[in-house]
Amino acid sequence: MAQERSIEVKVGALILVSLAILGAFILVMSGLSFEKTYTVYVDFDNPGGLQGGAAVRIAGVKVGTVKALEFRGGKVDPTSGRHVLVRAQVAIEQRVHDAIHDNADFYVTTQGVLGEQFLAIDPGTAEHPALADGAVVKGIDPPRIDLFLAKAYELLDTTVTGIKNNRETIASIATNTAGLLKGLNVLVTDNKDRIDRIVSNVEELTVEARTLTHDARVNYVDNPKLTHTVDNVEALTTKIRDDATPMLKDAREALANLNRVSGTVGDPAQQERIKKTLTDLAQLAERANSTIADAQVIVSHIKKGEGTVGGLVMDEEIYDDVQEMVRDLKHNPWKFLWRE
Repeated sequence: MAQERSIEVKVGALILVSLAILGAFILVMSGLSFEKTYTVYVDFDNPGGLQGGAAVRIAGVKVGTVKALEFRGGKVDPTSGRHVLVRAQVAIEQRVHDAIHDNADFYVTTQGVLGEQFLAIDPGTAEHPALADGAVVKGIDPPRIDLFLAKAYELLDTTVTGIKNNRETIASIATNTAGLLKGLNVLVTDNKDRIDRIVSNVEELTVEARTLTHDARVNYVDNPKLTHTVDNVEALTTKIRDDATPMLKDAREALANLNRVSGTVGDPAQQERIKKTLTDLAQLAERANSTIADAQVIVSHIKKGEGTVGGLVMDEEIYDDVQEMVRDLKHNPWKFLWRE
């Protein structure tokens, strides 16, 4: 009887030891930690395959656990002001509290290519303060490979369907394009000599145009003699205008005196001829004064670069425009054949 009881005790003790070993093994494999923790809330639009109980790691070292995932349906969070779809409650060990700053990044990744997903933390920079207990942060969603493949498949299916439904149209476009290229090749081949002559003529024309613009610039824009001549003409017209005003006044006074004298000298026919001569002389003086004023206006317009002659003499953009036209004709000789 005592022997049977001893066997039962031994078997019970063996079972208890086995259960203790199994429990310890489960605790070790589950990564259970008795460290003190603090809570951080991480918001995601789509956390992928992240599940409650997933590990939280910094640089590959486990420092916490994802306690729970809460679906919030896109409601506005009063604390952050963001539309939150999913919020993860994360328990992080107190020993790494000072290492995680308020600009830390929280993102979902995997162990290897096909490993389980976990929450990784990039601690941030030391210049920022530590992340407070109970803080709410925005997480970085994992890449949606499944969504990318679905959209790529949809795009590929749409493309294949479009090609099938428009097979005749695409074949017609290809045939017309081939015919166009063939016709263009025949046109270029049959007119090769003519095209060579046109290109040669265009090149000669550009050389002549460049020479012409250079000579025009030297003779009509940068020529100091021309500028000196224009200045002299302006000075001369100013001098003539200044002198013509008192001369015209004197001429009018002389005409009036002669009119008075003509009334007492000679017969009526002679008096009439004298009056006519004096009238013609006065009109000639007025015309001379008007001509001088017009000449001064023309010279002023030329110096200001107004009008065709003024632009040719004073505006350097004409030379640049002609050079630009020459370069355009040199690089695009086809413009001699047709216009766009």
